[in-house]
Amino acid sequence: MKRVAIVTGAGRGIGEATARALARDGNTVALADLNLAAARGVAQTLGNGHAAFAVDVVDEGSVEALFAEVEAKLGAVAVLACVAGGPFLTPGRRPSIVETTTDNWIRTEALNARGPFLCIRAMLRRRATAPVTDGRIVTVSSMSGITAESPTGPAYSAAKAAVIHLTRLAALEAAPLGITANTVAPGLTDTPAVRGDLTAEQIEHARQAIPIGRLGRPEDIAETIAFLASPRAGYITGAVIEANGGRQPP
Repeated sequence: MKRVAIVTGAGRGIGEATARALARDGNTVALADLNLAAARGVAQTLGNGHAAFAVDVVDEGSVEALFAEVEAKLGAVAVLACVAGGPFLTPGRRPSIVETTTDNWIRTEALNARGPFLCIRAMLRRRATAPVTDGRIVTVSSMSGITAESPTGPAYSAAKAAVIHLTRLAALEAAPLGITANTVAPGLTDTPAVRGDLTAEQIEHARQAIPIGRLGRPEDIAETIAFLASPRAGYITGAVIEANGGRQPP
């Protein structure tokens, strides 16, 4: 029987690439996104068996409904890839703490930290009563959550740091259920969101600091997630995998 995998933020960018990698590896993928049309567009290219679902990861009811619908249609979720996220920025400008509004802080925390929490909680509650083989949770943090030298500002950095610790806690709670939990911390990755948030000058400055000499590609991050989601990664849990082209935190 194929393993069922939920990917949040599957309509574009890293989420789309992750859905493609997991489908290629033989998983039945539930592509979840706030933009249902985008998720459907990707799902249609993956072949039969995969399906798109609407979800607002910041809303508890929406997340619970997602899991209920996926499990009713596809079966018990064995893989959860929490990819949905991103900063809310004025393009080309890094806000300081002083400039960060309460609204920006709340919105950023909700998308990047509350969303993974709600999804992880839903996963663990269900697997406590209906176990699966080779259960996997993979979250996406960011190098912004590791280093203070980031163009994304305090709200995003703090939220992504929270994801790292949340995932480590999840690893402890999930272990008795036979589920691993790990997080991937990408460096700057060439996605539509990044191109919209940063100027060409900022992107070039960041590229020059990457030893490999280029920005990450969505596929680079997706392949890391796919490995952690696979049965082959059964002895890795509570880990933070830095996928950043060799750039070291200051």
